[in-house]
Amino acid sequence: MNKYAMLSCFRQGETDMIRSCLGAEKKSFRKNDIIMKFSDWNNNLGIVEKGMTFLVSLNDKGEPNILDYYEEGDIFGRILSPNTNVNLYYIYAKRNCEISLFAYDNLHLLEQTNRGLYQQFFENMFHSTVSRNQMHIDILAQRTIRDKLMTYLKYISEMTGKTEFSIPISLSDLADYLSVDRSSMMREIKKMNNELIINSKGTKIIIL
Repeated sequence: MNKYAMLSCFRQGETDMIRSCLGAEKKSFRKNDIIMKFSDWNNNLGIVEKGMTFLVSLNDKGEPNILDYYEEGDIFGRILSPNTNVNLYYIYAKRNCEISLFAYDNLHLLEQTNRGLYQQFFENMFHSTVSRNQMHIDILAQRTIRDKLMTYLKYISEMTGKTEFSIPISLSDLADYLSVDRSSMMREIKKMNNELIINSKGTKIIIL
């Protein structure tokens, strides 16, 4: 698991208490099911228990663009996402997954039950959100495909604490997330392998 996942610092008993106080309802979703639409107002939040979800926006042509992805222990919701009415945003199940859903307003119930857990949960939730947004902004701000790739890989290395890891998403999805052409990205990955900057096989990466 990503060591910076929102729930990673809590013990099992604490996470059980958090879910109970928040009135979290665990639901199962099949691959490609839409979990949450931001076109309709809601203040629900979701914690990924199993699987993976994607946050995407639809452009004027109806084409989806990947803005973020959430793995086990990550939290998502409209209140934690870009605040804009320009495009349609939604979260869908990239894989079969289980999600604990709860209302943002229920956070006060956790505060009343255990103020220490509430403060840690609240701080982690927004720290995780800000960190994720800053990471993506930093990646997209890079001028070349290589710089975008290396910035992303360094972030994943920092998150996992390893220089050898597997990218959690497919290479096609990675190109979308980096906002680059897939064919151009694949050529750059080949060059980086030849120059011994990385050693990669599919989504398995070693930073040399």
